Amino acid sequence: MKTVFNLPRLLGVLFLCFSISGFAQNTEKKKSAGDAVYQEYQQNGIDSALKKYGELKSKSGEYTLTEWELNRIGYQIMMDDEDLEAAEKIFSLNMKEYPQAANPRDSYADYLIEKGDTEGAKKYLKESIAIAEKSDKEDEQTRIFMGSKAKLAKLENKHKQLDFLVGNWNLNSTMFTNGVESGKETGTDEVVYEEASSLITINHKNSNGDIIGKRMMVYDPIDEAYDVVYINTMAPMGIENSRIKIKEAGDNKLELVETYTDRKGEKKKMRHEINKKENNKLDWVIFESGANEQEWKKVYAMNMEKRN
Repeated sequence: MKTVFNLPRLLGVLFLCFSISGFAQNTEKKKSAGDAVYQEYQQNGIDSALKKYGELKSKSGEYTLTEWELNRIGYQIMMDDEDLEAAEKIFSLNMKEYPQAANPRDSYADYLIEKGDTEGAKKYLKESIAIAEKSDKEDEQTRIFMGSKAKLAKLENKHKQLDFLVGNWNLNSTMFTNGVESGKETGTDEVVYEEASSLITINHKNSNGDIIGKRMMVYDPIDEAYDVVYINTMAPMGIENSRIKIKEAGDNKLELVETYTDRKGEKKKMRHEINKKENNKLDWVIFESGANEQEWKKVYAMNMEKRN
């Protein structure tokens, strides 16, 4: 069964291109094992192609035998010939031939994604990440590591952890100074999610409907955090950057830890406690870290109700 999942197919194309260009260098005196195996597959089927590969292994002086050769034809069979069963045999062989390499596991995960087995794909992506993390090979440390992390995050919907915010909200907010209530205000939030870019945009509006601030958030699968930019439209001071990490804090509760650097160059930290309630309501309380990060001062609290 096919699944609509653009990322692995795109990365598959990139891997295919990388393999072709990378091994065009320094291998002019050797024949391509991948080409020979693929030709055998086209003429006589996958089992004959696997047998051909075994024969070529005894001629390593004549043929280029690498994980990338097998990887390339695995994607070629999966993408061009749309033969998932044959592609699986190539990707399995690659893992067997190169058990210490990350990329064969990443590629096998792509096959499973194409097949529709997302749970199985997660297992192999985690194995790829574990190998790449400890690898001394630059390509595994960077491209393979990042690619596997990105695909795993997408499969686990980590980029959609804040999807529940999408919509229009009425806000009743309370401000605090030194832990004491110092003011109240009302307003609205308009939250939009763009699927193509995984971007969350929040327009903060006052009681008159004027946009007083804009916040944009996008998930970074490598650091497992949201990159955030904020623009104050009422008192423009450029773009303020921060980073938010999320963790579950119990039933219908989330804790967000936001870190940023202020204009004095000092690192600051905020803690957000979100309590999702019934009937499209939630409470959102924000704390600021004190002199030592064990102390937190409440600075803002919002009662939010979704209109749609």
